[in-house]
Amino acid sequence: MAEETFKCISINSADPYTRGIQYGEQAKELIYRGIEGYQRHFSKTLQMDWNSITTKSSLYLDLLERDFLDELEEARGIADGSGTKLEEILALNCRYEILKHKAQECTTGVVLPAASADGQSTYLMQNWDYRPWVERHAVVVSIDNGAGLHIVGVTEAGQLVRNGMNNFGIGLCANNLTSVFDTGEVGAPVTFVRRKALNSRSFEEVCENVRNNKRGVSCNFMLASAEGVGVDLEATPGGVFKVFPENNIVTHANHMVAGHAFCTNQGTKFRDEVLRRRLEKCSGQLDIYRIQQCLKDHETFPGAPDTYPEGNCIEAVCSHVPHGDYDEDKVWKTISSSVYDLNGKTAYICKGCPCEGTYISYKV
Repeated sequence: MAEETFKCISINSADPYTRGIQYGEQAKELIYRGIEGYQRHFSKTLQMDWNSITTKSSLYLDLLERDFLDELEEARGIADGSGTKLEEILALNCRYEILKHKAQECTTGVVLPAASADGQSTYLMQNWDYRPWVERHAVVVSIDNGAGLHIVGVTEAGQLVRNGMNNFGIGLCANNLTSVFDTGEVGAPVTFVRRKALNSRSFEEVCENVRNNKRGVSCNFMLASAEGVGVDLEATPGGVFKVFPENNIVTHANHMVAGHAFCTNQGTKFRDEVLRRRLEKCSGQLDIYRIQQCLKDHETFPGAPDTYPEGNCIEAVCSHVPHGDYDEDKVWKTISSSVYDLNGKTAYICKGCPCEGTYISYKV
């Protein structure tokens, strides 16, 4: 029987390398499981063996040593703590850049105080969708840097972080994005950008940490702060496009909105619209429970009836694998659902599809 919650990796040190050691030792088995999965996945999707992938991941070292030294030390510690090679941990952290396909991956959103039930709370949310086998090695990370900063987030074992929040009320979620500007050249890996950005202590700082990077591929960043502000940044090698809240709500999926003229993937356009419509119906009453209910939506296109589990629920806000036989390397499902209460300093994280799982609370 599958575990109902993700394993929580507790990290506490002022030294980046030591933080990595602690992570690697606690997540060793799951890191190996992830490496085995990607060895197969890269071979099937890119026809590249693991040695070729790790050689490719090492191309990012010069940039990381220049711009992400602390984060690189964490990655080095993860490798040593888990008994793997640094290049293998980099491959896990650069899988987005290396694979870079048109994914139907993730729905994100922000609710500002005026739309919340108490008129004071800022909420950040994400349903993270990816290959079903990834759920079996995903983890929650709880990181205390020994200097007053505490981060809680979700990620794949061995990756620095995928989405999360910190005790300064800063939250970040990210989802796949493709644009005409994507070159595949070496740029800042998005996992390293996310980890560094979550060190931020203000909304201005987190926006700067996302914007000011050399990019080889596009990625979407949903950012919010307990200051009562939020924005979506469509970060591409050709520039950063901003999506601002409307009626105190902003949502996003995997297509460009502000930079729509440069988008190469419009196939997920409905998911952010469905989530926005669900949230707007509850505007002024939105709290943790109501947001969680919105993230359980099964519409497969606008106005479609919710027929799950009788009908297939593919690429909805709450996304399930298709009925019958399927290849786990070719289908998508919701791996985790997260709601971050930035003012309440609490993360609510559900393993798997939120309609079937339980949200567990984590304080920062």
